[in-house]
Amino acid sequence: MLHRILLGTLLLCTGLLAAVQVAKADTMDGVTFTVTNPNQTGTPGQTLTWDYSVINSNPDGLDVFFVAVTAPLGFGVNDGTPLNTFDSFGGTDLVANGTSVSGMLFSFQSFTTMPNSTNTGFFDLTLILQDSLGNPMDIIDLTDNYSAVIAPAANVTEPGTLLLLASGLLAGLFLCRRAAQ
Repeated sequence: MLHRILLGTLLLCTGLLAAVQVAKADTMDGVTFTVTNPNQTGTPGQTLTWDYSVINSNPDGLDVFFVAVTAPLGFGVNDGTPLNTFDSFGGTDLVANGTSVSGMLFSFQSFTTMPNSTNTGFFDLTLILQDSLGNPMDIIDLTDNYSAVIAPAANVTEPGTLLLLASGLLAGLFLCRRAAQ
Protein backbone atom coordinates (compact mmCIF):
# COMPACT_ATOMS: atom_id res chain seq x y z
CA MET A 1 0.00 0.00 0.00
CA LEU A 2 2.82 2.39 0.91
CA HIS A 3 4.51 1.69 -2.44
CA ARG A 4 1.35 2.72 -4.32
CA ILE A 5 1.15 6.01 -2.41
CA LEU A 6 4.82 6.74 -3.07
CA LEU A 7 4.46 5.86 -6.75
CA GLY A 8 1.38 8.07 -7.05
CA THR A 9 3.21 10.95 -5.38
CA LEU A 10 6.18 10.49 -7.70
CA LEU A 11 3.92 10.50 -10.77
CA LEU A 12 2.15 13.65 -9.53
CA CYS A 13 5.47 15.45 -9.00
CA THR A 14 6.70 14.38 -12.44
CA GLY A 15 3.49 15.71 -14.00
CA LEU A 16 3.87 19.02 -12.18
CA LEU A 17 7.46 19.38 -13.38
CA ALA A 18 6.34 18.76 -16.96
CA ALA A 19 3.66 21.47 -16.65
CA VAL A 20 5.95 24.16 -15.20
CA GLN A 21 7.37 26.46 -17.86
CA VAL A 22 10.89 27.80 -17.62
CA ALA A 23 11.13 31.59 -17.45
CA LYS A 24 12.47 33.00 -20.68
CA ALA A 25 13.49 36.40 -21.94
CA ASP A 26 11.44 38.32 -24.49
CA THR A 27 13.21 39.34 -27.70
CA MET A 28 11.99 41.57 -30.53
CA ASP A 29 13.96 43.29 -33.30
CA GLY A 30 17.20 42.08 -31.70
CA VAL A 31 16.42 43.63 -28.30
CA THR A 32 16.20 41.21 -25.36
CA PHE A 33 14.52 42.01 -22.02
CA THR A 34 15.03 39.66 -19.07
CA VAL A 35 13.91 39.83 -15.45
CA THR A 36 17.09 38.38 -13.97
CA ASN A 37 15.53 37.27 -10.66
CA PRO A 38 11.88 36.63 -11.56
CA ASN A 39 10.76 34.51 -8.59
CA GLN A 40 10.91 36.33 -5.26
CA THR A 41 10.04 34.97 -1.83
CA GLY A 42 9.91 37.05 1.34
CA THR A 43 8.43 37.52 4.76
CA PRO A 44 5.86 40.11 5.90
CA GLY A 45 7.42 43.58 6.02
CA GLN A 46 10.27 42.66 3.68
CA THR A 47 11.10 44.61 0.50
CA LEU A 48 11.26 42.46 -2.65
CA THR A 49 13.26 43.77 -5.62
CA TRP A 50 13.38 42.56 -9.23
CA ASP A 51 16.36 43.28 -11.48
CA TYR A 52 16.53 43.43 -15.28
CA SER A 53 18.87 43.03 -18.21
CA VAL A 54 18.40 44.60 -21.66
CA ILE A 55 20.63 43.58 -24.56
CA ASN A 56 20.52 45.60 -27.78
CA SER A 57 21.64 43.52 -30.76
CA ASN A 58 19.43 45.24 -33.34
CA PRO A 59 20.40 44.04 -36.83
CA ASP A 60 19.70 47.50 -38.31
CA GLY A 61 22.06 49.27 -35.88
CA LEU A 62 19.24 51.08 -34.06
CA ASP A 63 19.53 52.36 -30.51
CA VAL A 64 16.90 51.66 -27.83
CA PHE A 65 15.22 54.52 -25.98
CA PHE A 66 13.27 53.84 -22.75
CA VAL A 67 9.61 54.94 -22.67
CA ALA A 68 7.91 53.11 -19.77
CA VAL A 69 7.85 50.03 -17.58
CA THR A 70 4.64 48.74 -16.06
CA ALA A 71 3.58 45.99 -13.72
CA PRO A 72 0.00 44.69 -13.64
CA LEU A 73 -2.58 46.97 -12.05
CA GLY A 74 -3.01 46.23 -8.38
CA PHE A 75 0.54 44.99 -7.91
CA GLY A 76 1.17 45.35 -4.22
CA VAL A 77 -2.01 47.34 -3.50
CA ASN A 78 -3.40 44.58 -1.29
CA ASP A 79 -0.04 43.11 -0.35
CA GLY A 80 2.31 46.06 0.17
CA THR A 81 3.57 49.44 -1.00
CA PRO A 82 5.02 49.67 -4.53
CA LEU A 83 8.31 51.57 -4.52
CA ASN A 84 8.72 51.89 -8.34
CA THR A 85 12.49 52.01 -8.42
CA PHE A 86 13.18 51.42 -12.14
CA ASP A 87 16.50 53.09 -12.86
CA SER A 88 15.75 54.05 -16.52
CA PHE A 89 18.82 52.21 -17.83
CA GLY A 90 21.03 53.80 -15.23
CA GLY A 91 19.52 57.25 -15.87
CA THR A 92 20.64 57.42 -19.51
CA ASP A 93 17.32 56.26 -21.04
CA LEU A 94 19.36 54.88 -23.97
CA VAL A 95 20.94 51.54 -24.83
CA ALA A 96 23.26 51.90 -27.82
CA ASN A 97 23.34 49.15 -30.41
CA GLY A 98 25.71 46.35 -29.48
CA THR A 99 25.59 47.10 -25.75
CA SER A 100 23.66 45.89 -22.73
CA VAL A 101 22.50 47.34 -19.43
CA SER A 102 21.23 45.87 -16.20
CA GLY A 103 19.84 47.34 -13.02
CA MET A 104 16.86 47.61 -10.69
CA LEU A 105 13.45 47.11 -12.30
CA PHE A 106 10.82 47.24 -9.55
CA SER A 107 10.43 46.75 -5.84
CA PHE A 108 7.77 46.86 -3.17
CA GLN A 109 7.58 46.48 0.56
CA SER A 110 5.08 43.90 1.77
CA PHE A 111 2.74 44.80 4.61
CA THR A 112 3.67 43.40 8.02
CA THR A 113 -0.02 42.56 8.53
CA MET A 114 -0.20 40.40 5.36
CA PRO A 115 1.01 36.97 6.50
CA ASN A 116 0.39 35.05 3.25
CA SER A 117 0.04 36.36 -0.30
CA THR A 118 1.05 35.50 -3.84
CA ASN A 119 1.33 37.75 -6.88
CA THR A 120 2.25 36.65 -10.40
CA GLY A 121 2.21 38.43 -13.73
CA PHE A 122 4.58 40.15 -16.10
CA PHE A 123 6.53 43.36 -16.43
CA ASP A 124 6.00 45.25 -19.69
CA LEU A 125 8.90 47.34 -21.01
CA THR A 126 8.00 49.85 -23.76
CA LEU A 127 10.90 51.02 -25.93
CA ILE A 128 11.48 53.12 -29.04
CA LEU A 129 13.97 51.99 -31.63
CA GLN A 130 15.74 55.05 -33.03
CA ASP A 131 18.53 55.79 -35.48
CA SER A 132 21.81 57.46 -34.51
CA LEU A 133 20.22 60.91 -35.05
CA GLY A 134 17.45 60.15 -32.55
CA ASN A 135 14.71 59.69 -35.16
CA PRO A 136 12.11 57.17 -33.93
CA MET A 137 11.80 54.12 -36.16
CA ASP A 138 9.56 51.70 -34.23
CA ILE A 139 7.90 51.14 -30.83
CA ILE A 140 8.27 47.73 -29.21
CA ASP A 141 6.83 46.15 -26.06
CA LEU A 142 8.82 43.43 -24.33
CA THR A 143 7.50 41.39 -21.40
CA ASP A 144 8.89 38.95 -18.86
CA ASN A 145 7.16 37.06 -16.06
CA TYR A 146 7.60 37.44 -12.32
CA SER A 147 6.21 35.96 -9.12
CA ALA A 148 6.16 37.05 -5.50
CA VAL A 149 5.32 34.93 -2.47
CA ILE A 150 5.02 36.42 1.01
CA ALA A 151 4.94 33.89 3.83
CA PRO A 152 5.84 34.08 7.50
CA ALA A 153 9.26 32.80 8.47
CA ALA A 154 9.24 29.24 9.71
CA ASN A 155 9.60 28.92 13.46
CA VAL A 156 12.85 27.19 14.34
CA THR A 157 13.09 25.52 17.71
CA GLU A 158 15.92 26.85 19.86
CA PRO A 159 18.70 24.30 20.53
CA GLY A 160 18.31 24.96 24.28
CA THR A 161 14.66 23.93 24.10
CA LEU A 162 15.57 20.65 22.43
CA LEU A 163 18.27 20.02 25.04
CA LEU A 164 15.79 20.66 27.86
CA LEU A 165 13.24 18.31 26.27
CA ALA A 166 15.85 15.57 25.77
CA SER A 167 17.07 15.97 29.38
CA GLY A 168 13.51 15.67 30.69
CA LEU A 169 12.86 12.54 28.64
CA LEU A 170 16.10 10.93 29.83
CA ALA A 171 15.33 11.80 33.47
CA GLY A 172 11.82 10.33 33.08
CA LEU A 173 13.23 7.18 31.50
CA PHE A 174 15.80 6.85 34.32
CA LEU A 175 13.08 7.27 36.99
CA CYS A 176 10.84 4.68 35.30
CA ARG A 177 13.68 2.13 35.11
CA ARG A 178 14.61 2.78 38.73
CA ALA A 179 11.00 2.34 39.89
CA ALA A 180 10.75 -0.94 37.96
CA GLN A 181 13.74 -2.41 39.85
